[in-house]
Amino acid sequence: MCWSSSVEYLGIYLLGRSSLKFDIMPVKRTFYAACNSIFMRGADVNELALLSLQESYSLPVLMYAMPAISLKSKQLDELNVCWNNVIRRIFNYNKWEFVKSVLCHINRLNNYDEKN
Repeated sequence: MCWSSSVEYLGIYLLGRSSLKFDIMPVKRTFYAACNSIFMRGADVNELALLSLQESYSLPVLMYAMPAISLKSKQLDELNVCWNNVIRRIFNYNKWEFVKSVLCHINRLNNYDEKN
């Protein structure tokens, strides 16, 4: 029998520990790869069209299986930061600026209150 520190099942990585833990780093890497692919090809696209593309193709990568698993608060914050970084890049916001106002203005809701 072979021992492994993590197991992938349906795109979710389970960590071999004393309790059930999930590794979100592969999800984040795949999400940023999808986002960068859209950003590379959509350089001359309108901001709202670019946002729509990101919501259609990249956000599902980030949110896949999230309702079925239990993540720690810190992990949820990390996933929220990923999406906020996309919003910042689309609308040319700086890292220290909150994106909550732009999300409210375009009638988009965030997962929960913004931390970063």
